[in-house]
Amino acid sequence: MPRLPPLDSLQVFAVAARHLNFTTAAAELHRTQSAVSHRVKSLEAELGVALFTRLTRRLELTPVGQALANHMDQSLAEIARIIAGFSEHEGRQRLRVTALSSVASRWLTPRLPRFLDLYTEIEVQVIADAQLLDLRSQDVDLAVRFGRGRYPRHSVSLLMRDRVLPVCSPAFLAEHGRPNTIDELLAMPLVHDIAAERDDSQSGWRSWLKQLGGLSAPHLSGQSFSNADLSIEAAVRGIGVSLGRFSLVADYLADGTLVSPMPVATQTAYSYYVVAPPESASLPRVARFARWLRAEAAATMSAAPPVPPALAAG
Repeated sequence: MPRLPPLDSLQVFAVAARHLNFTTAAAELHRTQSAVSHRVKSLEAELGVALFTRLTRRLELTPVGQALANHMDQSLAEIARIIAGFSEHEGRQRLRVTALSSVASRWLTPRLPRFLDLYTEIEVQVIADAQLLDLRSQDVDLAVRFGRGRYPRHSVSLLMRDRVLPVCSPAFLAEHGRPNTIDELLAMPLVHDIAAERDDSQSGWRSWLKQLGGLSAPHLSGQSFSNADLSIEAAVRGIGVSLGRFSLVADYLADGTLVSPMPVATQTAYSYYVVAPPESASLPRVARFARWLRAEAAATMSAAPPVPPALAAG
């Protein structure tokens, strides 16, 4: 049997291959950038092949490096499954989940008691963070991400598509009256989600208008908030009409905390995805949680207002 390179060198290579950046890999490994670079060079010398192409500002894997990285991912995943099996057999089943604050607070946490009733042996830790955490370095088992589904070197499955519609508090609607036209709606005090207006998720006011037959407004006044969580809370508090993602306002619409002054929905360009490192995706506790998430998502979106056929077809 050929002599294997040191396992530490292989681990350093695997982390560097995942980030394609020695500095970022060094931060995860708690080493210096030069130490990581030296260890990779030593591995290349021992194997007699180049694993990376070193460009001016970035790294690329060579074909040999890509093949080794793929096999390392598979091998580490198998080791992780075996080790996780030890703890699961002994009844210690911790599950770390991350999501945007809005998703964690408005959708995931209200439904979580149903999962905990089903799987009393699983301890769930929810991490609400606006940043896209590195799931491996942060020791996170699973993420719920709102995007286009491009998460390289991870297990990715569609959770649910979403749509947006205007929402406000019942008291606000009673004070201002129900609008009969879009112009009347836009004349009301509006609430803006700054993040939605700046990204390409098509969940802001201008994209909503554009989908409704190319409508536009030269200036949309109103109060602005940095994210969906705050803009929904502003609508609940009667500040104005917010454009809410249905997934995040479904419970409020169901219990009457929010109403829609004009229930015209449009599709978002982003969708929700369940994302996990390959070594975590098939673990029993992670697989159970992912199945449960999909069931809850299906139930949520079954109550969503329909998108006008012309928009859905587009």
